[in-house]
Amino acid sequence: MPDTPHDVTASPARHLPSLRGQLSLVLGGLALAILTLVGVYLGRVATQELYTAQQAVVRTTAQFAADLLATELRDREREIELLSVAPHLVDGPLDAPRVRDALERRAALHDEFGWLGVAAPDGTVLQATGGLLAGRSVAQREWFIAARERVYVGDVHEAKLLASMLPVAPNGEPTRFIDFAAPIRAADGKLLGVVGAHAHWRWVTGLVEGVTRRQNPGGGIDALILDRDGRVLYPEALKAAQADGANVLPRPASGRFDGELDFGGQTYLTSEAQLQSSTDAALGWRIVTRQPLEQALRPVRDLQRELVLLGIMAAAVLTLAALLLARRISRPVEELAQIAERVEAERRMPDFPPDPGAMELARLSDAMRAMAGSLLATEQELQQANATLEAQVQQRTAELQAANAALEHLATRDPLTGLHNRRSLDARLAEAQALDRRYGRQRARVHALLLLDVDHFKRINDQFGHPTGDAVLRQLAHLLQASIRATDVAARFGGEEFAVLLPELAGPQEAVIAAEKIRAAVETVSFAQVGRVTVSVGVSLASVDDLDARPLIDRADGALYEAKRGGRNAVVLKLAPTLG
Repeated sequence: MPDTPHDVTASPARHLPSLRGQLSLVLGGLALAILTLVGVYLGRVATQELYTAQQAVVRTTAQFAADLLATELRDREREIELLSVAPHLVDGPLDAPRVRDALERRAALHDEFGWLGVAAPDGTVLQATGGLLAGRSVAQREWFIAARERVYVGDVHEAKLLASMLPVAPNGEPTRFIDFAAPIRAADGKLLGVVGAHAHWRWVTGLVEGVTRRQNPGGGIDALILDRDGRVLYPEALKAAQADGANVLPRPASGRFDGELDFGGQTYLTSEAQLQSSTDAALGWRIVTRQPLEQALRPVRDLQRELVLLGIMAAAVLTLAALLLARRISRPVEELAQIAERVEAERRMPDFPPDPGAMELARLSDAMRAMAGSLLATEQELQQANATLEAQVQQRTAELQAANAALEHLATRDPLTGLHNRRSLDARLAEAQALDRRYGRQRARVHALLLLDVDHFKRINDQFGHPTGDAVLRQLAHLLQASIRATDVAARFGGEEFAVLLPELAGPQEAVIAAEKIRAAVETVSFAQVGRVTVSVGVSLASVDDLDARPLIDRADGALYEAKRGGRNAVVLKLAPTLG
């Protein structure tokens, strides 16, 4: 029997998936893949960026805390050193009422001092704030023994006898102190006694806690203070646990607390900074800051969750769009594809065919026309947005540069007088000394240092008030700046003391002339409300034998005190032995 049409082999197209299904599968899968890759990439980038940023915050906090603590310790050391050479201690009996009054006033200005007193050469306490320990012997105390020879700063310790006379700490912690002491010597070098001070340990811990709170509020960063042997000095909880034999600190392989370390089963980002000390026996403290790694990376976890939710929503929207687009397609779209290619290549709206030939193609043509117009408009908007963004970046860059300049000014300038601060002066002194050391004795020119002190400045503050005293210091700073060369550096040394660095001098005569010019300029000017004000000036020249700037400062300081003792309103020159 002949074959009938029903026996014809079925077309293989019947077994192929539909175009709608293929488009839906390809577009949906591609959208999911792209979103997954983008999400993973963004998550990794964000994690690394935030990790680096948080590590920098932890490192900066440690260094800032160490620098601040070192500066405060040096200031207190200098305070006691200056007190030891004060005229009312050097020139009069140490058991005089004015000595006690001076100690009480100094303690009132520095509430970190729990005890301030003077002892005779045999160790008997002659005067003390609140009368504490008066008449008792401190001859066996380390601070008294060391201070008979030099300025002394001691490590933290408990003072049970003194603690029993002071109020109990609010948090119940043991009362601990840091010792500052200096010898009191007569003009001929004879030891008259020792002035000592016990600073509260909570003052030190308060400085460190304040830095961690200011640097990263609510960030979970805390700080530890370790001694030279790596033992915990602060916080008290870790110190107590360590005293009980617990291993409260990890053992970093590099010997430094840096990077991720485990503290009691919890991982932290850590960093440490060494406390730089200017004392003969450096304290050797280290500041270790740490932040829980989980808390540091918490924003990344939140971002990853948001990316997952956004990816799911975007995938659902794109899949729905793919289904709708696939349903609209019923025949080949080569002509529309060519039109789309022209839109991409020519970046303009092409001419669409007037009669697509089918209702489905007509609708698709209208959709592509609208899409092409939207894309071109969006591209134009993006170009405009890019131009606006570039302008904003330039503006933000300029603002950042201005902010950096302002921060540099704040870091190097005294806020009251506008002159260089002590830190900036130390840097300039180090540069001048490095230049002298480089050329050695063959260098024909040297640098000099002037130290100026306002005569009877305390009387001005007491009689006219501190605002008037501040006005006098500002006017004096303007006079000082106007009386020096453009290459000279004027700085506020501390309180009513000023310093001037004079580089490139031919000899001591030029330094004395410059100092005399400043002294005469101040003497001839009338200060508002105060009238006539004078200054005493100590002058010294650098020597190639100086190991650092300290000998130069000490000589100028000694010359200043000679000018004070000689009647004030004078200039005194003091040279190094090799120059004298």
